[in-house]
Amino acid sequence: MDQIKAPTPIAILMATYNGERYIKEQLDSLVNQTSRDWTLYIHDDGSTDQTPAILREYSEKYDNIHILDYESQRGAMKNFFSLLRLVNADYYMFCDQDDVWLPEKIVVSHKKMKQMESQHPSQPIIVYTDLHVTDTDLHIIYESFWQEICLHPEFITTFDEMAASTAVTGCAMLFNQKAKEAIVFPATHAIMHDAWITACTLRKGGLIQPIRQQMVLYRQHEGNCIGAEDLNKITFMYRIRHFKAMQMKNWQLYKMLRSLDYGSIIKYYRYKLIYKKRIRNKLQK
Repeated sequence: MDQIKAPTPIAILMATYNGERYIKEQLDSLVNQTSRDWTLYIHDDGSTDQTPAILREYSEKYDNIHILDYESQRGAMKNFFSLLRLVNADYYMFCDQDDVWLPEKIVVSHKKMKQMESQHPSQPIIVYTDLHVTDTDLHIIYESFWQEICLHPEFITTFDEMAASTAVTGCAMLFNQKAKEAIVFPATHAIMHDAWITACTLRKGGLIQPIRQQMVLYRQHEGNCIGAEDLNKITFMYRIRHFKAMQMKNWQLYKMLRSLDYGSIIKYYRYKLIYKKRIRNKLQK
């Protein structure tokens, strides 16, 4: 397909696959946003349920919702990347098919971005919000996703500090064109699209700015591609029982960072320890 220029400042990119159960709620939450400065681009990855029919219904009803028809990408990460490489805009947001956005999400994110750009012109910038974690019926399980996974975004602001966490959740981020230009392709060692974009942005000396408001109902269900980590996974006993699996996750994150010239595994674990020390010091104050 030819390159597409969004007619609005913000392009929302949605990758779908067999999402009929929840996708109407997500699309309705976009339609009900207080901002109108966005265009939604959707690519379905070969759904066999009613997802394509639902998407057609919305695209026919709303002139700022567009379905892009091209070959299957075989997975959410590749699907999101394909949309990002095809669509051009001033700003970009990713949208999962099973969440719900709160009405002010776009306005809050865009306002923070404009503020950051006024202070740091020509910089690659990502802004990202906190999330409410919910069950399948959107009842809130955890008020703050960051709090429940013990994420301290104030301590993850540089490429080196990404050893602690990938920090940014895809459905909660908005990034500018400069951040898109910083992305390295092919993303051979990417563990997920949001982690890769964050790493590339920080590697270029860009900025990631947390917004301490929950702007997404982050739905947890059996079909999540990647969901909120269960709280048990941060306990000492969990770490002992699942040591091998957790080290494999560490290796995958390190391998991704190393592919972007991060440095040695010793440096990686040193920054993980620095992060933990900063948290301890903060909690003791």
